[in-house]
Amino acid sequence: MQRRQLNAKRAKHAKQESSSRALRSLRSICGATALVVSLAAPAPARATVLIPADLGELSRDARAIARGRIVAVDATWMDDRRGIETLVTLEVETYLKGALGAAVQFRVPGGNLGRVRSIVVGAPEFEVGERVVVFLGARGPSVPYVLGLNQGVFRILRAPDSSGWLVAPPAVFPSAAGSARIIRGDPSRRPMALGDFEQRVRALAGGAP
Repeated sequence: MQRRQLNAKRAKHAKQESSSRALRSLRSICGATALVVSLAAPAPARATVLIPADLGELSRDARAIARGRIVAVDATWMDDRRGIETLVTLEVETYLKGALGAAVQFRVPGGNLGRVRSIVVGAPEFEVGERVVVFLGARGPSVPYVLGLNQGVFRILRAPDSSGWLVAPPAVFPSAAGSARIIRGDPSRRPMALGDFEQRVRALAGGAP
């Protein structure tokens, strides 16, 4: 009888010890999972308000308007390490307004850094080798930024018949009514010849209507 009671006590103790080990293991796993989720969680979203701008507004507000070729795209952590931004280096072919040197570096929000990717709605993306016209703003001595995010970037593409270069997307020009109405699929909105685009931008940047 005593032996049975002793065996029962041992079995109960072993069961309690097993349950205790399982509980400690579960707590450890939960703690590690919480840590992983905390590390993987993205930084708090920052609201971005994108106000539509026509080519006249972009031309007048830009500190510099440059046409050139992208030679470097480098993502980096922002100063507070709560987000990623991309530093883009443009080898300048010509300036339509202002002058910031033979090569200019500007920043755009978001980018790819290792296994981390940050996406900002409306932010342009660039590839080494592509040609662009960029409308740049700047505050004091800080690195310039693209005005209006995607609105301040025009890609230079070869015409389908190889007759020259075109600018896309189609530009939105100032309207006498004060605002231009954009209609999806409007056949009048087509890529513009690079020479015509640059001539119009120079006029708008100088204050011409």
